[in-house]
Amino acid sequence: MNPMEFFHKKNGFPFQDALSQPHVNPESLQGIKDMVKQYQTILNDDFWGEVNGLRKHKTKNEPVLPIEIWENDENIYLLVVSPGLPDLQHAQIFFENDYECKLKIKTNSLMPKNDVTLLSTELPQQFYEREISIGKAVDTSDYSSSYEDGLLTYKFQKAKNTIDIPIDF
Repeated sequence: MNPMEFFHKKNGFPFQDALSQPHVNPESLQGIKDMVKQYQTILNDDFWGEVNGLRKHKTKNEPVLPIEIWENDENIYLLVVSPGLPDLQHAQIFFENDYECKLKIKTNSLMPKNDVTLLSTELPQQFYEREISIGKAVDTSDYSSSYEDGLLTYKFQKAKNTIDIPIDF
């Protein structure tokens, strides 16, 4: 139902009779609820953001794992920004094939050395994962990992006897 249809009813305002009564009956209350639901479908964040320029800044609850991929003649390096990783046991890498991997990480808060109470955090404190395309074939059985200052580094040996086929679109 179009929300404006409420105002085209015989009496105009959809629950005008209900407001003149000392007690609100359940049917009138349901009419009010229906009208509010209809208006919420129209006057949502898209409306306020695009029509009036008042979009609320939403923070995504999806954790992000920023990465960089580097190479030299023999190796590919995958660097993952992951603050709060207690140790390498909290990071797992699974290979889909020679070119792609899935990274699963569990991070914790970065608690200072003294006994303190956490007031606010934007760091994800949960398991999360990311699929990563390495872009070149690597030897999935021969790699090393290290973690220092919030940076998780994987070092892969490039796969031998592979042919890089340039793709031109």
